[in-house]
Amino acid sequence: MPGLFQRLLSTRRRRPRWDHQDPSVRAQAALQLDAGDHAALETLSRDSDAGVRQAALSRLSDPDTLLAWHQEAASPESLARLIDVIGGREQPALDLSRRLALVEQLSEQALLDALVAQGDNQKLRLTALARIDDEARLVHHASDNGIAAVRLAAAERVSSPGGLSTLVKQAKRDKQVARLARERLARQRADAEQQAAASAERERLLEALEAHAHRPWEPLYEARLKHWIKAWEPLADGADQPQHQRFDIAVARCRQRIAEHEHHHRELERVQREKATAKATREGILEALEQALNTVSENEPLTADAMDALASRWQLQSERWQSVSDDYGVSDAYAARHAELERRVQTLWQAWERLAQLDPELRQALEQGDDTAPLLARLDWPQALPPTALVAAARRQAAVAGETQAARDSDAPVWDDQALGTQLDQLEAELDGGRYRPAAQIQRQLRQQLDATPAALPAALEQRWKQLTARLAELRDWRGFVAAPKREELLTAIEALAEAREQSDAERHRRHQQLIREWRQLGDAAASRELAQRFRTASDALHTQLAAWESELANRERDNLERREALCEQLETLLDNPAEDADPDALRRIRDAAQEQWDQHWPVPKRRAAALGRRFARLRQRLQTLIDARAGDIASHKRELVAEAQRLAEQEGPAQQRADQAKQLQQRWRELGRAPKGVEQTLWRQFRSHCDTIFAARDALRGEQQARQQQRFDAMQALIDKLDAWQPTHAGERDVLDAALEEAQRLSPLPHSRRSEGMERRWQGIVHAREVTLERLELVAQARAWPDYRRWLEQTIAGTALDPEPPAALRKRLLQRQKQTPLSADDAEEALQRCLVQLSLLAGEPIPEALEPLRLEVQVARLNDALGRPPTPPEELEQTLLRLFTITPLEAELWTRYASSFDALLARLSSVGHEGVDTR
Repeated sequence: MPGLFQRLLSTRRRRPRWDHQDPSVRAQAALQLDAGDHAALETLSRDSDAGVRQAALSRLSDPDTLLAWHQEAASPESLARLIDVIGGREQPALDLSRRLALVEQLSEQALLDALVAQGDNQKLRLTALARIDDEARLVHHASDNGIAAVRLAAAERVSSPGGLSTLVKQAKRDKQVARLARERLARQRADAEQQAAASAERERLLEALEAHAHRPWEPLYEARLKHWIKAWEPLADGADQPQHQRFDIAVARCRQRIAEHEHHHRELERVQREKATAKATREGILEALEQALNTVSENEPLTADAMDALASRWQLQSERWQSVSDDYGVSDAYAARHAELERRVQTLWQAWERLAQLDPELRQALEQGDDTAPLLARLDWPQALPPTALVAAARRQAAVAGETQAARDSDAPVWDDQALGTQLDQLEAELDGGRYRPAAQIQRQLRQQLDATPAALPAALEQRWKQLTARLAELRDWRGFVAAPKREELLTAIEALAEAREQSDAERHRRHQQLIREWRQLGDAAASRELAQRFRTASDALHTQLAAWESELANRERDNLERREALCEQLETLLDNPAEDADPDALRRIRDAAQEQWDQHWPVPKRRAAALGRRFARLRQRLQTLIDARAGDIASHKRELVAEAQRLAEQEGPAQQRADQAKQLQQRWRELGRAPKGVEQTLWRQFRSHCDTIFAARDALRGEQQARQQQRFDAMQALIDKLDAWQPTHAGERDVLDAALEEAQRLSPLPHSRRSEGMERRWQGIVHAREVTLERLELVAQARAWPDYRRWLEQTIAGTALDPEPPAALRKRLLQRQKQTPLSADDAEEALQRCLVQLSLLAGEPIPEALEPLRLEVQVARLNDALGRPPTPPEELEQTLLRLFTITPLEAELWTRYASSFDALLARLSSVGHEGVDTR
């Protein structure tokens, strides 16, 4: 046992003094420790006693170690020691460069703030000041620092308007700092005013640009845009991103409007050029048609090739005319000229068709020498059309027959030298032209006349007659000499074709028909029975070989002929009974479909092809005339619509009403159909331009309405935010809520949208919350008037005069009290208990157990009172307090028993403030 005590005592003697339980001992020990004993000093620097910490830290002068300890366990003592060491109070002081380097690494604002205020060197203070970012500390140093250079440096770093205003008020000891702050504050205010003015100018420019984008076109539209862009450029640097976006969008819309106008202008120029081109094209077509007719009229004698050339030219020019008419329409003057040319051509074609029908009879009459006058009368050949060789021969034969008949009718058989000379001239003209057949016919007619007249010819005429007869014989011999090899060649070709079975039937048929035409063209030149028999035998062999194919071709031609005739009949039915409201587009589709079907139904019999083709051409021309007429009517109606749209655009009526009328015009435009292509485009551009003007005015009005709606939204939002930030503090502030409700009523109704619905819900919630708050405040104010009500009640019970003067509602109740029948003592107590229960329910307090049976009865009475307009809690409290004065008689003893309960409940109601109160 002694050994144990001895060891314990020895352990206590070895414990160091800096680890003593007494703080004063530890502090003295810390002062005696060596500065290199960092472990002990670090432990003591974190001691719970401030004196111990201060003593331990005073033994250490190394700022790095002090900073490390302060960062691990910060304390006021470590902060003070660092201020002494770095600030230069510790003697001997550390080197200034080392202290400056330490300050540049510091980040603790409290230490830096203390060094700025207590540093022993101006440079040290400025270095520490540069590390401070808190403007409030900068204002403090600019006002109270002991070094002028530090004050000025701190003042230069203050930049906010609030900081500068504070500095102007606090910097009384340094006029330079105060003047610097005032000057910077004035500059900032001037800059703010300038920025506000620039912002207002930017907003004005943006509104002008946005309105300009919806304005109708005017000559100065582009110039105004350039002016506003130039005015925006100096202000663009201070604009925010939304303003830049608004500017870019507005400028883009304006430039798009300019581009659309330029495009419209170019389209108008293009249409004018196309109209001029179309006019020149019409002139060229009509001139070409007239030239074709003149060419036919000058071609004597008239041949089938000339008529075929006229047909091809007429078809080509008709297709061009049709295309131009579809695109640009046709004026009445051009239509009349074209119709006149059409009539002339139809006259020629009808005469040509009559000639084709009378051709066999004319040839037979010429061969037999009969009188051709009746046939020429039936032919009725136009004077403007030159005669064919057949018609000329028929006319000559008719003239000769007439002269012969006249000579026969004469009593003396004498020669008419002039008539004979005329016939000899005709014979000589035919011989000069190499036309054998007409010359042979004239020579035969003259011989018949000479044989029938016994008188002798004059010598000159007889000599000429013999010469022309010799020339005719020579021409006959020459034709035989030239035609003989050609006949041999045709015979060889047709006999070879009969043997050429490897060729297709179609090719052999085409070649066969070509050989027959060439054989017939030779006439009787070098003709012999043997050659004719050989050619006929080969031709019959080809017919036999191609019988099946020719039969099929004949059937196909017959079917195509029937289809073409049916097509013509359909077109005639359509044209004979045209619909008054026929759509020109539908008629154009019918025309194109008819042409397509006509081309598909080929070949047809040649003897019917030409006449049927001319019939179809006439029908197509009539259909084109109907199309032009209907398209012209539509163009006229659409011009009226353009005029109506122009008048509507120039009116001053409501923009929305004019826009609705413009939509009706557009609907009528669509229902009318399409005018000629070029006219349609021109009229549509004019119509659309007027409609765009109308809709631009409507859009501008909508923009203004949207701007006003946005202003209402913004005003309502500001009102909501204002009411949300307002918290009533007393019951007399209800006028603020009433004013807000009136302002909301003025701004309502808001445009229907999700935003307005959200704002309405938030507004209703805020208004309800403020009404509840005001009711609570009114309830508190009413409850705080309880001492006056109690004094009046006790004065009433005592029968003394009421002092001070009660309100009118209470005086009215007292008058009613005088007229009431007195209650029994039990009824009076029950009435008093009812008031107490009602106040308990109103205050949300528990009801005494003895009064619990009255809860349900009082609640039912409250519900019955609420069937109309439920009273507010302040009104209910006032009614309950006034009801106390109607209890009669109310004895003092009875009141004394319940007075404390009333006081407690009303004290509770007067102290609820903004807490929950049962407002049901």
